[in-house]
Amino acid sequence: MVILLVLLAGCSGLNGGAPSTQPTETTSAIPTTTSSPSNATPTAATPSNTVNYTTLSDTEQQAFDAAQQRATGFAPDAVRESPYVNRTYFPTDAKEVFQEHEYVQKNGSYHQLSWDVGPTLATYEIQVTDHQPSENASVVVLENLSSEVREPVQKAIENGSYDTPFGKWDSLPESLSTADFVRANGTHYKLDVIAGDFWADEMRAEPVE
Repeated sequence: MVILLVLLAGCSGLNGGAPSTQPTETTSAIPTTTSSPSNATPTAATPSNTVNYTTLSDTEQQAFDAAQQRATGFAPDAVRESPYVNRTYFPTDAKEVFQEHEYVQKNGSYHQLSWDVGPTLATYEIQVTDHQPSENASVVVLENLSSEVREPVQKAIENGSYDTPFGKWDSLPESLSTADFVRANGTHYKLDVIAGDFWADEMRAEPVE
């Protein structure tokens, strides 16, 4: 029993003391990378064709911020204040700085400006003068006009002329386009309608990759 125990102890000592020859697997940390917006200056950008966002007025900054999301138009007060125009326009003087530059630099990143033409908005100047119609002239009675047409014509009779708000009519109503004269309260008035169309300059601001 003693010998057996010694042998077992010896065998145990040999196996436990020998270095392991099994290969061990080691792992190394995999480097991670994060992407960030490029602040590199575009090849075509120069100090003369680039404006910094911080130098813009509040209105100009708002126009630029909007142009990053959608096409942004500029229009005179007559368009911007019309109740029939359901688009947001910025004042025309706010576009000058953008038309003078090709790039806007904001927070170190560059945005390139591009331009297009917006939808057409129409206005009509109705002019009336006292005049007796000829025998073959086309005459319309004021009371027979629809309210949408009658009210502008009535204002023209009262003031000599009247400009319809932009966007009120997409095209000249047929009742006016075919009439040479209008009769109101027994008086004839010669009708002259002058159309005026407006196309807004619309700007987009796209980030330069």
